[in-house]
Amino acid sequence: MEVAAKFRTAAARDWVQQMEETCALLGGIVSIINPAQFESGIACIEAIRSHPAKVAKREYLEELLETWTSPYVAFSIMNNRDTPLHRDNKGGYRSMDLLTSVGNYINGRFSMPGLGIEFWYRPGSVIGIAGRVVRHGATAEGERLCIAQYMRENVLKAVNVSEPDWSRIPELPLSSLSSLEK
Repeated sequence: MEVAAKFRTAAARDWVQQMEETCALLGGIVSIINPAQFESGIACIEAIRSHPAKVAKREYLEELLETWTSPYVAFSIMNNRDTPLHRDNKGGYRSMDLLTSVGNYINGRFSMPGLGIEFWYRPGSVIGIAGRVVRHGATAEGERLCIAQYMRENVLKAVNVSEPDWSRIPELPLSSLSSLEK
């Protein structure tokens, strides 16, 4: 486990600082759609903070952790790229990846054919998906940036944090859920 090379650059550390509020908001979404994952993510970040010696190439770790508000430990950024149908291989099986799409584009589509679902993928869309389990892909015309946040199994194991369990509808803190069942 190590601080990624990109996060050891001044530009990336500045980006983390600029994304502090956005990542906190997105973390709030995770706390609702998968509370167990949110708790595991926060426990993982706290374990890293408490035991920095477990992290290689950590010269900027403390600085990054000062403004790191995401419950996720990994980010990928895709720019102006249609993504063919695929499964992600770095996240956990039971963890939800969080995909946030921004930009100036049209005709965005997010597909999960195995589930028989296709979404209108507008700028500002946020999708939570078990990306290692569910085959998915996206297309759009124009300038698009997708920020994918995910949990790395190897990081959770390195700090002795259990992978979260699946999210279950009865566990979601939705006051209107009972009215949906009627």
